[in-house]
Amino acid sequence: MIEVRGKRVVITRKVHPCFGCENEIGKGKQAVYVKAKEDEQHINFHLHEECNMIIAKDKWFSGSGLYRGCIKDAMKTSENLKSINILPDELPFPMQLITEWGHKR
Repeated sequence: MIEVRGKRVVITRKVHPCFGCENEIGKGKQAVYVKAKEDEQHINFHLHEECNMIIAKDKWFSGSGLYRGCIKDAMKTSENLKSINILPDELPFPMQLITEWGHKR
């Protein structure tokens, strides 16, 4: 499990991979520099500001969900789920509209 020790916004002096999405952070771009600990080893990495926001907002990443490429994997899973087309009659139990009072329409 990764334990974040500190974060700060930096302007990169060279190209870095983003820890979250694994895409490139270009030279001279604003990024978040993270100091952390994993299995008693000190590690440092960079994040796009957007990836940092995703990690900060989503509680799943604060547990064991933070790892190299975690946002890339989460986006892939989300896209795979969106591409599944299931017809209502293929569901294991029928879907029927129910009013707020519990009556079937």
